Amino acid sequence: MEHHSVIIAGGGPGGLGVAATLEGWHPRFEGAYEFPSAEVQSFAKANEGNPLAFDPHELLDRGHRPIEFYRMRHHPIQDAVPLNDWALKFTKQQRSDWLMLTTDGPGGLWNNVPKEQMTLGPAHWMELAHYPIGKFYEQTGRERDLNVLVHRDDLVPYYRACAKELGLSDHIRSGMKVTSISPAGDDIDARFVVYAVDQSSGATITYSCDYVVFGVGPRSSIRALDARGTDQNYVSLAYTHPDDYSSKRVMVIGGGRSADWAAQELHDAGRMVVYVMRQQPDTHLKLINDSQFLPYYQRWGEILSGGQERMGLLYGSTVTAFDPSGLVTISTPEGLVQVQIDHAIVEIGGDPDYEILNSYSDLSFHAKKDNFRFQLNQLVVDQATFESVDIPGLYPSGYLAQGTGLSVIGFHAGCFLIAGDILRKSGAFQNDYR
Repeated sequence: MEHHSVIIAGGGPGGLGVAATLEGWHPRFEGAYEFPSAEVQSFAKANEGNPLAFDPHELLDRGHRPIEFYRMRHHPIQDAVPLNDWALKFTKQQRSDWLMLTTDGPGGLWNNVPKEQMTLGPAHWMELAHYPIGKFYEQTGRERDLNVLVHRDDLVPYYRACAKELGLSDHIRSGMKVTSISPAGDDIDARFVVYAVDQSSGATITYSCDYVVFGVGPRSSIRALDARGTDQNYVSLAYTHPDDYSSKRVMVIGGGRSADWAAQELHDAGRMVVYVMRQQPDTHLKLINDSQFLPYYQRWGEILSGGQERMGLLYGSTVTAFDPSGLVTISTPEGLVQVQIDHAIVEIGGDPDYEILNSYSDLSFHAKKDNFRFQLNQLVVDQATFESVDIPGLYPSGYLAQGTGLSVIGFHAGCFLIAGDILRKSGAFQNDYR
């Protein structure tokens, strides 16, 4: 059984930030900076040489959120900070023994989003502090505004460049799906056993470790549509690009942002779109009106105000059956209707795959949702370290950790809480606590 001190499950930005810190890229504070609280400012100055070494419970006990302590150095103002003005710097130290297991490689689910997908936030929200995206843009000759949305064709190469630039690539195993995490038995000198399936061979590989960073992502378990005939060859379980659906009549089933994206892009590519949603019209219209800062929701507003000649909207409705002929049965508030289509796209989202933790019972969850239909159950964690309150040594990362919010800018700084706690418990600093 292959052993590592830390196994990171998932290759998304939540896990990448922890990997970079464990690789030895430790933060330090330099130059002129200021925290809103004089107490925190004094605390930061006393620890600016190695802000991973102190116990963040000292901040928490004083009523300050540790994740905000780090976030405010990465994002001290609303706009991106010019590279020359950064007060958050990094010193390369000795690496810890970590291994990342990921299905998709660096960037996580961003590797599989639609081909023209844009982010929901500006470029600098998406970056790892260890390797600013502005630096990536400069090094690759990309002329981009750090304060606007990012195309996936810039973002995925950025995360891959992070892995290369920070020396992570040799410790990332792609094509590996973590299927189970269990307590190690008495005959194994470790805390956890991690089972992963090699997606190329189908073989199950077993690892042991002392710490687990649980960053499998908010859509690691795709929801299944409760309808007959979902295996018909005209039914797709994910949207990619209009060119994949060359025929004219396309049905989109969903209601979240990914389904909105698919329906709008297909419409603008000239397809006849039937959009089936369980939600009511007022909920959808509120999202559109509240999201006018995003170009594709501005376009939604134009579509709805323009007569919807090629966009049929079925609210409060559920698909019940797909027939081989392309006839789809839908339950609507007015009763059952049938629609003839050429393609159907099921974009109903997913959930974190907490079945991976089935060996542990009675896990504590925090129900979290935002105003834009994003919701999931987060694992309850110690707010100073992001260690699970139920499974010692397991650290949810990214959106999966309570206290991060549901915005990317909210969870990136969690990597310092997680890696710092692991390093202190491993004896990496003189003021190690246990």
